[in-house]
Amino acid sequence: MYRINIESLVRNKLYICKDFHIQPSEIDRMWYFEYEQILKEINAHIKEQEKQNEEQQKQYGNLQKNMNPSSMMNNMKMPSMPKMPTISMPKL
Repeated sequence: MYRINIESLVRNKLYICKDFHIQPSEIDRMWYFEYEQILKEINAHIKEQEKQNEEQQKQYGNLQKNMNPSSMMNNMKMPSMPKMPTISMPKL
């Protein structure tokens, strides 16, 4: 027969119920091989999400480097101040 780690079973049931909104009674009704297959699919799904998150973090990091305020200020030309008009006074 199967040897089942009860702590692991309860922890997995908790995560499945919490994250995927499945009632514990639904998990209890499953055959054990069905439960194991669902766990494999959930783990594959989580790994795929982690890869996507890492890619997004890399893209965000690149954008953040490009949006550095000091480099943006260096690239901007400062507007020159208008020159004061010169007025020559007539000599009397």
